[in-house]
Amino acid sequence: MKEANLTSLEIPFLRATFPPNIHDDLAAVFDSGYVGAGDLVASFERALENYLGATSMLATSSCTGALTLAYFDAGVTRGATVLSTPMTCAAGNIPLLQLGAKIRWLDVDPNSGNVTAESIIDGFKRHPSACAVVIMDWGGVPCDYASIAGECRRQNAALILDAAQSFGSLYDGQRYPRDVDYVCYSFGPTKLFSSVEGGAIATRSGLSNKRMQKLRWYGIKREGRDPLRFWEYEVEELGYRFVSNNLFAAIGLGNLASIETRLRTHRQLAEIYDRELGNIPGLRLGQRLPRTEPNFWLYTVLAEGRERLLLKLHAHGIHAATPHRRNDRLLAAWNDSGDSTNLAGVDTFDRTYVCLPIGPWVKPDHIERISRLISSGW
Repeated sequence: MKEANLTSLEIPFLRATFPPNIHDDLAAVFDSGYVGAGDLVASFERALENYLGATSMLATSSCTGALTLAYFDAGVTRGATVLSTPMTCAAGNIPLLQLGAKIRWLDVDPNSGNVTAESIIDGFKRHPSACAVVIMDWGGVPCDYASIAGECRRQNAALILDAAQSFGSLYDGQRYPRDVDYVCYSFGPTKLFSSVEGGAIATRSGLSNKRMQKLRWYGIKREGRDPLRFWEYEVEELGYRFVSNNLFAAIGLGNLASIETRLRTHRQLAEIYDRELGNIPGLRLGQRLPRTEPNFWLYTVLAEGRERLLLKLHAHGIHAATPHRRNDRLLAAWNDSGDSTNLAGVDTFDRTYVCLPIGPWVKPDHIERISRLISSGW
């Protein structure tokens, strides 16, 4: 069976969607004459804090920038050992390698793709000197934050959540995981909550973000400068250009007003998938913890003979996808190869996972059609 051209598929896997009045919001920023990191960025940060119930929110140019700041602040330096998930976007692990860290890979639950407390315990047994742990919520399905955070506290290691996929997901009814030290978000083009580009980092209550605030702008303390000597400043620590801007902030504020509608759409579509796909031989639904309510940025199933299923769906105009390649193999050339642990859960999940189209462009009758195609075999 010949694979279809992905750009011509009838039901796309991901696509960017924005509110109709976004043009007016952008025009206001352009007309202001200031599009850089101004008051609108600060307003966006406060709006994110209010929505999520988070503290110390900093808007950044990307989630990769947010993660880099978190790693830096958590003490990840050259030669440091970090435990991390291989089932994620490479953008989460590449900054660790750029900082000179040695990544030691954690296994995942083969039914969810997420790191578990058990895999954290095993990771610390193998590498007790690890200074930080990096986890990711696969497809918007939250990890068990409380259990994982407990293990990290016992080892005095920082817990960093790559929440690039899980904006708006709930854990124990809360939008923000209070047990996690650093939470990093992505607002990229096709994310469920998007500002075209950009991201943000929030820190656990009691942790300061003052250092990261300076590091995101080269290490310069921008706040409190004398207006008459605005360009006179000191570089207190070498940093980065990871700042957001008023354009991204305007788009983010516009999308934040409709985020609950978007979340409701994804969850309703996931319910239809669950109902239609629940009893098909050779197919399992991705697992979710009872105490969680995912945002379902991705809808994941596990299929034996996955390649045949992908070819069939693509041939019928449906863009199903496997969006992330396991990082332990993808980044092997840049990582110290001294860790030979068996990643049985990663092996199973990476071999079987498939993500199906979900979003406002997907209609209930699309899901019924997809489900009929899957139930007819592959």
